[in-house]
Amino acid sequence: MKKTPVLKASNIVAGYDNKIILDDITITIPANKISVIIGANACGKSTLLKTLARLIKPVSGDILLEDKKIRDIPSKQLAKVLGLLPQSPVVPEGIAVGDLVGRGRFPYQTFFKGWEKKDYEAVEEALEIMGITELANRSVDELSGGQRQRVWIAMALAQQTEILLLDEPTTFLDITYQVEILDLLTDLNKRRGTTIVMVLHDINLSARYADYIFALQKGTLIREGTPEEVITEGLIKQVFGLDCAVIKDPVSGSPFIVPKGRHHVNMEDITV
Repeated sequence: MKKTPVLKASNIVAGYDNKIILDDITITIPANKISVIIGANACGKSTLLKTLARLIKPVSGDILLEDKKIRDIPSKQLAKVLGLLPQSPVVPEGIAVGDLVGRGRFPYQTFFKGWEKKDYEAVEEALEIMGITELANRSVDELSGGQRQRVWIAMALAQQTEILLLDEPTTFLDITYQVEILDLLTDLNKRRGTTIVMVLHDINLSARYADYIFALQKGTLIREGTPEEVITEGLIKQVFGLDCAVIKDPVSGSPFIVPKGRHHVNMEDITV
């Protein structure tokens, strides 16, 4: 497997409009793994992802790619290594699926050089991986939410980056589509060794699909590690204010949270 550059945040302080959202965060993203960032709403998850992608300039601290500050890396060079799929990207009106996926090849284009065979092959492969080859000539406007999300991810895949950042890639999708998207991303990670970092809201899906989890609270990193190390009753109570039991997922073996609620079941009476 090709050695993937390591992405790091070193003592990052960042925010918007003079409001600090991230407070002194230092993390190292595990190479060739799937990492998930979890936390309550407005805790800084998306801000962290955008800062890692250089969309937000930190007030202090540095984002490092293989120990080189990303602010010093030319944009097209960075875009060949690191890609970002933001929340709710805007679809150009009337654009066909194949054309939108083709925009992922932008970092490889120059004023003097048009498309080459490898560009077409990259788009075809991305469409195939996401299972949307037959939609290539369809207008994106005509697609369902799940199909659109596949198209956006295919565009990111066509970029052929070694690191892929995804901000809530399963939001607004039915559970069937959520699992399909996460399965496809897992296959991509296994097939290409792509380093994937996602923001997810669903804790149980996070625990099932992540190799590593970062938990944020009010802009501060409070815990990181494997799902077994992070997803505990105490952590869920601290971050989300939720009383729960943590059991073993009967399918994946990963931690699985069961909210206790007002009429909770005694988990000691349940055998899984």
